[in-house]
Amino acid sequence: MLALPPDAPDHLDGGPVSGLDDATARWLTSPAGLAAVAQATAALDGGEDTLQLSARLARDVADAQRRAAALSAAVCRRSARARWAEADDLLFTREALEQASDPAVSAHRADALLARAVGEGGGFEGTVLDLGAGVGGDAMALARAAARVGARVVAVDTDPARLRLLAHNAEVAGVTITTRCADGLEVTSGPGVVCHADPGRRVGGRRVRRLREHRPSVPALLAAHADALHLAVALSPGVEPEDPDLPPGLEVEYVQLGTALVEATVWTGAGAGAAAGAGAGPHPALRRATLLGADGTEVARLPQGGREELAVGEVGAWLIEVAPAAVRARQHDALGAAIGARRVARTRALLTCDAAVPVSPWYRAWPVLAVLPARPKAVRRWLTGPEAAPHLDGGVEIVLHGVEAEMPRLWQQLGRPVRGPSGLRVAFIRRDDDAVAVVTRASPSDAPDPPDAGTDPPEAGTDAH
Repeated sequence: MLALPPDAPDHLDGGPVSGLDDATARWLTSPAGLAAVAQATAALDGGEDTLQLSARLARDVADAQRRAAALSAAVCRRSARARWAEADDLLFTREALEQASDPAVSAHRADALLARAVGEGGGFEGTVLDLGAGVGGDAMALARAAARVGARVVAVDTDPARLRLLAHNAEVAGVTITTRCADGLEVTSGPGVVCHADPGRRVGGRRVRRLREHRPSVPALLAAHADALHLAVALSPGVEPEDPDLPPGLEVEYVQLGTALVEATVWTGAGAGAAAGAGAGPHPALRRATLLGADGTEVARLPQGGREELAVGEVGAWLIEVAPAAVRARQHDALGAAIGARRVARTRALLTCDAAVPVSPWYRAWPVLAVLPARPKAVRRWLTGPEAAPHLDGGVEIVLHGVEAEMPRLWQQLGRPVRGPSGLRVAFIRRDDDAVAVVTRASPSDAPDPPDAGTDPPEAGTDAH
């Protein structure tokens, strides 16, 4: 067993759920509570102010805590509609909704966990523990995947109020989940059990960065369930495979949903350990990247590749932006080596090459029209010249890669060109010793669109190390 760090939080508890106690949760899941949530949701949909709505709810719901819970659940339902098809029947708290993975990502992770479980030569005994289950976003996905292989899900949480909401949500989703009010660090797993955890990433209202600061700490989770057949820990995509809190022999999967890098999953188990053990270096962790479509379907998977270090060179005929998941998995150099590309800068994950590249979901290649000094006057002069004229009907996009700028002021300095997604794209790029503005056509002509997840690409590019 691994030793727990001395400063690790000793409970798998993400903190209070907006002050929701068990009695209020019991009312919220009752017919009266659900009717109040539905009424509040309809009123908010109709444009009613929350203060006015709260005052009106007081005529039917005398208890202030119940009114607050119903109003909060209504606000959460409206926010959840973008991701959950059954949002208008589910119950969330603000903290739970902020923490929850996209349902498509939860489904991918659940399917992968159960596939690993049943693929371990008969060692799986049929139980999946969801540790720190909250209100059940991941537990519902796990239950669907488990039902397909005849397994069961036990949702573990220290908060009985959360478990009441989880039980309601499971009924809405039509899945079977057993709940257990307990500390997930003290629950016994064992070699025939698989575990899932999504530890809290906020402490005292601030987002934590170090793995040992999570609730509970990631090292504590790994230690408590080191004998599990498999353990999947969902984390933010900022996790580094070289993090000293991650022991050797693990696998870190970076998951991208459409254009957005959404999370990293740390995997333990025989398969992860064997794969990671093949890596080189003092901290052998397998890094891989996964691209998902909006429905959670796996579009592409990129296993750990070589450790090529591309040379840095001038911007050529094509500017290549690598998918964020591949960048986080440190596979941009390997991808570039395969297509004869070079780096734009040592500290940028941007690539460039002189010839058209093969179609791949792992990058987008933009045909370069001009490489200019990263000075607004120089770019403005080019945009008013003859080379830009054929493309301006489609508008202009601006992206920043390591360059700090106030976008409204930058647009003003560029002469306020018409914005649009199908004309020109101006990428301001910080290189190792200077900065350049690379003008490309706005639509890459040799690569497919990334899988759509209903999200816009980030304004700033991803740095590399």
